[in-house]
Amino acid sequence: MSYVKKICPMCGKEFFVLEKAEEKATYCTLACLIKAQSKVESRGMTFPSFS
Repeated sequence: MSYVKKICPMCGKEFFVLEKAEEKATYCTLACLIKAQSKVESRGMTFPSFS
């Protein structure tokens, strides 16, 4: 198993993730993921409907 070093865009900390999950892992902790989601929601950003 090989690991890749990444940097969390929310807190700036370095973390390691399996190479197979590199594209899916963006944040170092669940707390950083929740912070990122709340920032998107607070800006009122929504996805356009395609109907």
